Formats: sequence, structure tokens, C-alpha cells
Amino acid sequence: MNFLSPATALIAAGITVPLLVAMYFLKLRRRQVVVSSTLLWRKAIQDLQVNAPFQRLRRNLLLLLQLLVLAGLIAALGRPMLRGQSRPGDRIIILLDHSASMNAEDVSPTRLDEAKELALALIDDLGEANDTATGAMVISFADRARVVAPFTTDLALLRRAVRAIPATDRRSSLEPALRVIESFVQGIADQDAGTTVVYVISDGRVRDAKTPTLSGADLRYLKVGRDPRNVAVVALSARRDFAQPHRAQVFARLANYTPGPVETTLTLKIDDRVSRVLPVTVPAVTGTGPGVKPLWFELDMPSSALLELGHDYSDDLRADDTAWLNVAPPRRLRVLLVTAGNVFLKQAIKAVGVRKLVTMTPAHYEHQHPDQFTRRVGMTGPDAGYDAIVFDAYAPVQPPPVNSLYFNASPPVEGLTLVPSSAGAAGSQLILDWQRDHALMRHAVLDQLIMLEPQRLVLPETAQVLATGQAGPVMAVVTDRGIYHVVVGFDLLKSNWPMLISFPVFINNTVGWLSLGGRSEAAVGYRPGQSVTVPSGLASGPLQYEGPVALGTVESIGQADGADLVTLPIFERVGLYRAQQDMSPPWDRLAVNLLDQDESDINPVEQIAVSASASSQGTHSSVTQIRRDLWPLCVVGALAFLMIEWVVYTRRMYL
Repeated sequence: MNFLSPATALIAAGITVPLLVAMYFLKLRRRQVVVSSTLLWRKAIQDLQVNAPFQRLRRNLLLLLQLLVLAGLIAALGRPMLRGQSRPGDRIIILLDHSASMNAEDVSPTRLDEAKELALALIDDLGEANDTATGAMVISFADRARVVAPFTTDLALLRRAVRAIPATDRRSSLEPALRVIESFVQGIADQDAGTTVVYVISDGRVRDAKTPTLSGADLRYLKVGRDPRNVAVVALSARRDFAQPHRAQVFARLANYTPGPVETTLTLKIDDRVSRVLPVTVPAVTGTGPGVKPLWFELDMPSSALLELGHDYSDDLRADDTAWLNVAPPRRLRVLLVTAGNVFLKQAIKAVGVRKLVTMTPAHYEHQHPDQFTRRVGMTGPDAGYDAIVFDAYAPVQPPPVNSLYFNASPPVEGLTLVPSSAGAAGSQLILDWQRDHALMRHAVLDQLIMLEPQRLVLPETAQVLATGQAGPVMAVVTDRGIYHVVVGFDLLKSNWPMLISFPVFINNTVGWLSLGGRSEAAVGYRPGQSVTVPSGLASGPLQYEGPVALGTVESIGQADGADLVTLPIFERVGLYRAQQDMSPPWDRLAVNLLDQDESDINPVEQIAVSASASSQGTHSSVTQIRRDLWPLCVVGALAFLMIEWVVYTRRMYL
């Protein structure tokens, strides 16, 4: 056992102990009184009070107890600690998790605060280590990693960096942090310059697509978190019916991560007015995942509105108790079809329920001014523009200013071309794979699709492949200057797709997705770690948002003056961000939600899987243990002896 402040303890002992002992040298000056017998006065002869010096020091239980009380308090001032028998690493790297789950309050005040205390204890250990310890580096990580303190021996700088790590509501991933330190660790190992010890301070709720790797370092996992309780809103979406756009269907899902079922009250608000109050019971967690309670509401919503859904169960993570959505105002879709004559495509678009379908030949299209295609809300007639454009076997000379769908053609976007199939693959082909989880491919089964002479897509790096044929990608989404282009690389009339049920399903998904600006729902919501570009020209003066309201704090997140578009800083916390100027919906209120079933699972894990170095809580023989402060135990012991001393004293006071 070592003391961090031995000098303070010695000074306190040198002052208080002699004073306490000196009090027992004082002598009681007795007053003589004649009594009939001393049998009943034996207690009175004990020196419970003093008023004259001096007397011989005798064995006294009260003195012993008071010395023990004093010893406990003096030991606490000296800050005793226990340190394991270990070899400190030559270099220390601290990876501190500050993702959403680290805001859980199952430890006081939060897991992040406890993680910072562990990191500070590691830094304090550097000051007590032998001469081989040369410093430390501090890195914070969530879905991204950031070096908050480069490698240094300045302990004060390291402490300030740890204390300044902010709380976020992002997802947690260990891979980015390991990639940041990989080159440093490998360089030390190649030079044989000593051992690098990497401490991962986290609750272990990291979500990596594959097992992260780290070689050349001694990896240590310090777990935070105990026995949490959490019920979360893990899904919230809203859709409008194209045939009845004033109606909105709201879908939600609650998840329970506690061992037993939970009863709570769910409240749905529309523009801060209570619309529904519903008591629900969420099933208990199972071996395969959390207990799930799906919910569905159908609302009459003739205009734009802010939806708020929350529960009143008292749990340990507040970030997922409430979710918001900004529902866009209803509108009937206007779609332009540019084709030489394709009855199958025209009928499929009509089946979507669009308000207006305009058919135009390619030659007629090229004589139109591009501004005529942009949708103007509130206008009717030819000048109203379009929500989406569909091109059939025709590539426009200039990319349209409207989200578009292309069949057997591609827009003139840099890095995007259609390459004819090679001679060996020029016949009929099948779809080998497609992105089933993408909004455009929802419920669209392509395993029976047969294509004749499909073209292969050559795509830019930012493109999303939707389907892959035998010769390569045949369906993809490309984004260019904020405009979405969905490209299908084969001719509909040279395939059996128009005869399959998946074709109208795909058309319905795509037209709706393009018309809503790349969304499958009629509501706007964002996630922590995302940013958004808003039209600042709608505001009078500098654009500024404040929030989040949900966490009770106010923080300025964006400002621009004079630009048509402005990109706001990345959202770090969930909540509702409100524009401080008059803005048109949905830009007046920006909803940021966690809505992450994995991140809402805040149960800490005992082990993090890292290839080339498996880490677990305290199982490695060369682990450098952090200090364990004993001063709280000293204070508790002093209070216990003080209570015993009080009992002994009061018993002696009774004759």
C-alpha cells in the first residue's frame, strides 16, 4: 500500500495526536462532599471531565477509540492506495469511449464520468511509475476516433484532455480508434523500443462490422457500468398515402432490455399537443434480443407537423426515451415520363397514385428549359414542375435538376457510364444479388428476373449498388450535386420484369423515394453523427439553430450569412433543434434521434473481441493495474470507531 499525500498525513498527525493525548493528562479537581456511603458513587470517581493539570496517563478505552478515529481520518488525508504487482508499460495509450451508451446513469453521475476517473487514475499512475514509463496518449472514440492529447509526458495536459472529452450520442465502434494508433504501435514494435499498453475504457458495447485487429501492443479492457435498466424507442417513421395524402401512418417500436416485462405509458404529441396516451407492456428481454413492442397509429394530418413519441418509464438512459419526426406537408405527386412509347412503364407509374403523369418524347424534352422541371409547391399547370422524372432508353444532354430514374440509359455524371456486355455475357442473364435492405428494393424479389443483353454500370465511388448481374452492377443510385439518379442498366422491353410483381413494387418504391428527396418516409429525422444542408435563403438574417431541448441544454450548432445553402455542424446529441429565424417546414425544426437498437442495449460486456490480442477484464498476467483508492474505507472506519466511542462515553455517563 502506498500514500499519494504522505506529507499531509504526517503534518496532521503531528498536530492532532499530541493534542488528543495531552487532554488525557489533565486532572480533575474534586470538591469534597460528605456522603453516607460511596457504594452508589463509584462512577463519579472516574475522570470524565478535567479542569486541572496534570495526572498520570492511564489505560483508557475512550483514548484508544479516539486515537483510532483520528488514525482513520489522518490515513484518509494521506490518500492510501493499493497497486498490483505489475510491470508498467513503457508507453500508455488510453482509448476512452464517449458514445451514447456511456451516458447511462447506472453509475453516478454517468458512465462517462466514471471512465474519466479511471483514465485520470491511469495518468496519476504515470507519476508514480518507474523511470521506464515515458508518457501517454489519449484518444476519444465513438463511431469516429479523435486524438485529444498526443503522446506526451505532461501529466497536467493529459488530465485536462481527459476532463474535456464531451458526451455524445453517437454509435460506438472500436475499429477507428485502433486504426489511429496502429502505425504508432507498429513503429514502436519494429524499433523494439519497449512495450505499448493500450487501455480501452468502455462498457464494451462496440459495434464493428468485423472483429478489429491490433498487433504489437498489450491491450487492456477496463469495464464501466453495472446493472442498467433501459426501455427505448428504437424505431419511428411516418408515411403518407399517395391516394389520401392528408392521412399519415405512424410506425413505432419499443425495446425492453430489462429481465422482466415493463409497464409504461406512451404519449404521442402533434405540434406539442397530446394526441394519444396509451398504456403499454413491453415484453422482457430474451436470449435472442430485447423484448419488442410494435405500435401503429393512423392520423389525420392535413399539413406539416412535428411528431413526438415518448414513454415515462424511469430508466438509466435518457437519450432514447423520446423521439421526434418532422412530417412534411401532403402533396400529390407530379411525374414526368420521357419515352418513345413504353406502355408497361406508363401503367406502372399510374398505379403508384400520382396526381399528374406527363408523357414527353425525348425530342420534346430537349426543347424545354431546365427551370421548368423544378417542382414549385402551391402551383398548378405546366409551370408547376415535377417531383420526379423517369427516362426510358434516353439519356438527357444535361443532368436534370430533379431526382430521376433511368432505364437502359444514364445521366451525364462524372464517373458514371454504361458498358455493353462482353461477347461471352451478351445473352440472357440473371440477377445474382440485390440490396434487400435498401428502401428502393423493399419487398422487390429479383431472383426470377431475366435480362437480355444488359449493360454493366461503371460507377463513381459514392454510388450505391442496388443489384448485380452476371457481368457486374446493373442497378445503382448515384448522387450528383444533391440530385439522386437511379440507373437501371437494361431495357425493360428486353426482359421479363414488366410481367413480375416486383416491377410495380420497385416503381412504387422508387417514385416515392425520389419524390421525397431520397427518403422512403414522409417525415424528416436525423441521427447523431449526421449533418444536414439547409436552404439559408429562407431565413431573414444569419441562420442559427439552438438545442437540444430534450437534454435541457442550449447549444448553437450552425450559422451562415448570405449563402443559398449551409451545412450545419455534425449533430452530437439527440434532441430537437429549433431555428431562431422564421423558416419554412421542415427546416424550422430538426429532429435528431438515437433510434438504434444496438446502442440502446447498455448492458456492459465482460470481454471485447480483438484479433491478435484478446482482452478481458483482469485476466492477463502482465496487466498494469490502476490504483485503487482506500481513503473512503478509512473514512468509513473512522466513523465506525466514532460511533463505538460515543456508545462507550454515554454508558459511562450513567451512574
